[in-house]
Amino acid sequence: MQLPLRIAILETESPSPDFRSKYGSYGDVFIRFLTNAAITLSTNPPFHAEDLQFSKWDVERNPDYYPDIEEVDALLVVGHQDHLGPTAMDSTPWILKLVDFVRKVLMEQDRVRVIGVNYGQLIIGRALGCAIDRMPGWETSSTTINLSEVGKKIFGRDHLNLMHLHRDHVVTLPVNPFPQLPNAILEILGDSDHCAVQGLYTARKVIALQGLPEIESAMMTQLIHERLRQGQMSKDVANDAAARSSLRTDGIHIGATFLRFLLDP
Repeated sequence: MQLPLRIAILETESPSPDFRSKYGSYGDVFIRFLTNAAITLSTNPPFHAEDLQFSKWDVERNPDYYPDIEEVDALLVVGHQDHLGPTAMDSTPWILKLVDFVRKVLMEQDRVRVIGVNYGQLIIGRALGCAIDRMPGWETSSTTINLSEVGKKIFGRDHLNLMHLHRDHVVTLPVNPFPQLPNAILEILGDSDHCAVQGLYTARKVIALQGLPEIESAMMTQLIHERLRQGQMSKDVANDAAARSSLRTDGIHIGATFLRFLLDP
């Protein structure tokens, strides 16, 4: 892949003013996250953080503005919309437009690769025809993912620990997600105690996770308290989540894996 690596971040949600004042937008969080992950990469030829080029697109508040696919190398769909905002299953116009845009990128070309995190996995899942539904409760904070065989191969380990904060999830995969691409196979990366589809993967095309590898302990604590104040989460659930928010996660390793996925020829 020719450098710089141009990543268009599609932001599906604006964080609270307090969160933004500390950490910026969710796109800003990801820029720092992937920049830090790039420092850990060992590749031949070498890849440096300076080889990353980011653009941010607020597709919720500015749904008429999307990146030109010819001018980017990757899409990164981010957000946590399943608390107060519309779910990934809704028919809100901006969501329908986002799903259609992602579907076209996945189906109609093979150069630009797609990464989805949290709400991004749900959008990708919907674009590919996956069944999406709401869980009985929340999956929160540092959570262990049991990787599938393909997940073990991609991440180089048997388990991953990463932050979670979601109620919606991908339930099942479609029989034929890529009807025009018979050799493209959609696979599950892993599962957890609460969620059977913790990640989606198609070689050289898409990788997605239900968790939040970019979120650090202090950020998670704040997001939990915000949902408690909003009445979206019970005190017991919030206390349990807060108690696990400082546990170890594999965020930087996941970020490096995302970059290797984009750089893989």
